[in-house]
Amino acid sequence: MTTAAKSIPPHGTDARYKGNRTGTRPPCRCTRCTRGHRQADVQRELRRLRGERNLVPCTEILPHIQMLRASGMSQTMIAREAGVAQAVISYITTGRNKTCQTEIARRILAVQPHRFDGNAERPAIGSIRRIRALYSLGHSRADISALSGLSVASISLLAEARWNVIDNLAATALAAAYDELKNSRGNNWKNERRATAEGWRDPLWWEDFGGIDDPDFDPAAVDRELRRTELAAVRREEITHLAAFGCTAEEIHQRLNEEIALSTVRQIVQEWRTGQKRERKQVAA
Repeated sequence: MTTAAKSIPPHGTDARYKGNRTGTRPPCRCTRCTRGHRQADVQRELRRLRGERNLVPCTEILPHIQMLRASGMSQTMIAREAGVAQAVISYITTGRNKTCQTEIARRILAVQPHRFDGNAERPAIGSIRRIRALYSLGHSRADISALSGLSVASISLLAEARWNVIDNLAATALAAAYDELKNSRGNNWKNERRATAEGWRDPLWWEDFGGIDDPDFDPAAVDRELRRTELAAVRREEITHLAAFGCTAEEIHQRLNEEIALSTVRQIVQEWRTGQKRERKQVAA
């Protein structure tokens, strides 16, 4: 992997006058750079007189950088969006720098999450979920490959969740292929059977619940909540059915093998008899 050479600040700038800390870019004392340095000093003094800070503690910037990183943006991507050197982001993150110039801080804080350009890598989770959803409809690797331009091998690796990140162009191409195929069925029964066995969600599920690109979204938690809600509805129906036949709350509690608290059974029976559902208090977290 090659690293692109960093651009040298132009003559007439404060950065070119000062050089860098590592010594790979020596300071320049030409007339233009000296004038630029003096003008920068004047601007710093004017900001000081206006009560503005020339330097901002890095602790005020770090949470924003951490939020951007959590969204899947790399340090390089954040630096590109902010128009600063990648080393600036790195030094703030590692604690090497304690303060940051106000203007640089403003530019970093202006960067929004989930901003990926064609050169960026992004979390592969959205692409993985899309491929698995298409598998659930019986689409083959060849179907997805033909529309996305990715190799069949790449489709397999993503379906296996072997990649943690993917470049933005590939992710965009896969998303387009997904949109093209999600409303039709394929004829690859092996992929469809595998998706069922693995519990992979289909496109309709993702359309209902969203979060396909969110690394923090947990489909299993949603399914657990759905099962809990469905079971609660079934139990309520059983309780009201038994109550309609004259069973007491205690008898119902016994017939349901005491799986539901007696107080809950009594409450449901009372609600059924009165036709008024009692407001439940939310338990503080």
